[in-house]
Amino acid sequence: MDICTFIDSLNCLADLHLHLDGSVSVASARRLAAIEKVSLPDDDSVLKSMLMVPEDCSNLNEYLERFSLPVSLMQSKESLCTAAYDLCTALADQGLMYAEIRFAPQKHCEKGLTQKEAVMAVLEGIRRSGFRAGLILCCMRDGSDNCAENLETVRLSYEFQNRGVCACDLAGAEALFPNENYIYVFKEAKRLGVKLTVHSGEALGAESVRVALENGADRIGHGVRSAEDENVVRLLKEKDIPLEICPTSNINTCVVQNVSELPVRKFMEQGIRVTINTDNMSVSSTDIKNELKKTVKAFGFGVPELKTLLVNSVAASFADDTLKEKCLKKIEDDLNKYL
Repeated sequence: MDICTFIDSLNCLADLHLHLDGSVSVASARRLAAIEKVSLPDDDSVLKSMLMVPEDCSNLNEYLERFSLPVSLMQSKESLCTAAYDLCTALADQGLMYAEIRFAPQKHCEKGLTQKEAVMAVLEGIRRSGFRAGLILCCMRDGSDNCAENLETVRLSYEFQNRGVCACDLAGAEALFPNENYIYVFKEAKRLGVKLTVHSGEALGAESVRVALENGADRIGHGVRSAEDENVVRLLKEKDIPLEICPTSNINTCVVQNVSELPVRKFMEQGIRVTINTDNMSVSSTDIKNELKKTVKAFGFGVPELKTLLVNSVAASFADDTLKEKCLKKIEDDLNKYL
């Protein structure tokens, strides 16, 4: 059995960088539209194209435009709960044993919901699915005067800590709104003891990652451009900060032209904890098995490297130790079938 066929058979997978609004399937979009009373095209292929990034996407800012439709379909408790349930059900069917799903509650208050109500609705959808997932709440860099909203998001991450929420995030248009503008998010997360993952080193270079690291980030979303500065790579190693690499997404946003250009092998050889993730299953038209297959093919990886990637995802997760031990055992059992 070749390694890609083997990956298709695995049921021990985890995804640590997965946006709820970027992973709304066509079928789920139709259910959400019925709830929100939003009109959608009858043709599924047309709807898919509205949810998926165009082939000629030129940068992250254009990529982010694809989130407008799914966000508009999740503006009530029922629709948010349904979206989370649908995604978790799909993840279970794909062979995942754990995922960390992220969303920005402040983006779902257009019809009167509070951020807290939005968080509770997504947590309810996860609970109903029976799938094991942690929820990450995203603060947003989008140019608006949203300091109060971002601070509320951090505080909700604390309020629901150990109740389904596992961390806070800083997401959005990195190149337009750099980390330096959001130091208050880092400070509040540190004050409250909230785990923080930060989108950095994607649209901006290694300096963006350095700022995130020096201000207390526990993980880095993407981080591939850290390779542009050996001092930043050294800092990642010294602090043992995992990277959430999303291969297809990085191609979509023109960070690289193909997977082989990503510094995955370099990072692994330097002792950086690399994890492979989807970012946005619908926007990037992918899933975790596809991302792993692309990675092992691009770098000629065998089972030892695949195992490292799978173990890294569990070890770098914000899950509790009991769940981590269960997931690590599942990886051992599944890989032993190949060996």
